[in-house]
Amino acid sequence: MKEMLRAGTPAILSCPDLSRTLAFYRGEWGFEVLHNIRGVIAILKRESVTVQLWQRRADMAPETIACRLLVDCIEMWHRWLQSAPGQTPPLLLKRDWGMEWGISDCDGNRLLLVQSAPHAARRRAGL
Repeated sequence: MKEMLRAGTPAILSCPDLSRTLAFYRGEWGFEVLHNIRGVIAILKRESVTVQLWQRRADMAPETIACRLLVDCIEMWHRWLQSAPGQTPPLLLKRDWGMEWGISDCDGNRLLLVQSAPHAARRRAGL
């Protein structure tokens, strides 16, 4: 499984059936479709997260990918996706550097949402 960190740039994921995956992201996870070329590419957005879905060629081997997506309010994302039909994401994991949790889409691609902890000086200042 490949893994990438995405902050401000889209997660780029291939899928075996673009229309099915697009319906999942839109219907189950509430993403807005910004651009769609049927059978080729779809660009979706929700809050600060942008996802590009590409139709995988028939001769390409299936693969799964994990993307670390930097979000501003991880608790809100956890509530949104936890309430999606058929989803039971794990608990938020608190780390020294912040919080994270992961969820898989309908194609097995893993989305790892992360939120950095405020810098110690900002925490002391109440910012």
